[in-house]
Amino acid sequence: MARALIIEDDDALREELVDLLEGWGFAVTSVASGRGARALGGTFDIILCDYKLEHENGLDVLRSLPVMADAIAVRPRAYLMTGHLDLTAASRHEIATLGLGLLLKPVSARMLQQLMAGETV
Repeated sequence: MARALIIEDDDALREELVDLLEGWGFAVTSVASGRGARALGGTFDIILCDYKLEHENGLDVLRSLPVMADAIAVRPRAYLMTGHLDLTAASRHEIATLGLGLLLKPVSARMLQQLMAGETV
């Protein structure tokens, strides 16, 4: 069973994402903060992370996760989710350089399911 990590500070959206991914057969772990994500350890096949968390940004959170920095391990597919188009050019460049996906909220269930299945959308 594939493992997913959701890092989202909006409780309702986090619960909706958990329900969707569990319905598609994922074992889902969800947290509301980068601190919670860093405390987890373990490995994941996919990570969905809000870009604008309450006390930090998702890009910093993803960079700080051991699973994303481990050169030996297979890195999970990771996506930043944002409802804002005000990302700087430097942030967009770093997102691309790190091989992260960028999802614009609201993310449709259909698009999310395609991404979870490994399809390019």
